[in-house]
Amino acid sequence: MASRSFRWLAIGLVAGVAGAQAPVVPTDHYGPPVCSAAAAPAHRMTAEAAKAEQEQGAGDSHAILSAEPLENFAIARYRLADYADCVGTNGCYWADLDAQYRRAEEALTTAVAAKKPGEKLAVVMDIDETALSSYCEMKREDFGYVGPLFNAWIVSPEASVAIPGGLRFFNKAKVEGVSVFFITGRAGVPDYSSGKPAVDQTEATARNLEAAGYRGWAGLVLRNGGENTVSTIEYKSEERHRIADKGYRIVMSVGDQWSDLLGEPKAEVSVKLPNPFYFLP
Repeated sequence: MASRSFRWLAIGLVAGVAGAQAPVVPTDHYGPPVCSAAAAPAHRMTAEAAKAEQEQGAGDSHAILSAEPLENFAIARYRLADYADCVGTNGCYWADLDAQYRRAEEALTTAVAAKKPGEKLAVVMDIDETALSSYCEMKREDFGYVGPLFNAWIVSPEASVAIPGGLRFFNKAKVEGVSVFFITGRAGVPDYSSGKPAVDQTEATARNLEAAGYRGWAGLVLRNGGENTVSTIEYKSEERHRIADKGYRIVMSVGDQWSDLLGEPKAEVSVKLPNPFYFLP
């Protein structure tokens, strides 16, 4: 296993990304980034239209109905798309993200105000759906998950899509003198002894963070191949231990998965962001 001095990338070591332009999430209104034409799915119904069609069929007195204890999966994906595109009656994903980040900013202000002389404060952030958005790739995969496609995309320049609230929060932490550490479940140094082909996503992840505007972070750590045998909660807890061992008081953790936040030591405040698209234990 590589040493931690190798795994933690220090501030300013990574150059910016040239080449393909990443989609940009709008900052003047709530809504998704405009994805490339290749990422746009075929024309689809809204969830409301699909539900109305179901109800029309169920209301036919001549129809023999089947038991359907689960929601139709296609309609569930329509609802995800509606929520991400801020249409229909299910709310707006981007507005909900921003609202959580504004709560996080208020809590950070309180923590900084209580700082003791000489104390080092730290915030831990996840990356995917926390600092960077995978919306365009999720949309291209019709809100499924195709591992080879997704893993190829997150190391591409197009993946440097900042979530505006996340970048705003990151910059506020820096202004307040709080160190920000990124801990992600992305693949770091492979376990070469396994004999399985693997790609270290560390450098590409660092480039995309900086290209998206996240500059001046205190550390970035990805999951080494050998750490894939432990749960995400165990892995991220151990990394928080390492930060605390450096003398930091971890005032906040921010993530879109409960596995980003659970385990000991917990941050003093845990901020759970919305993510209806996938669940990572």
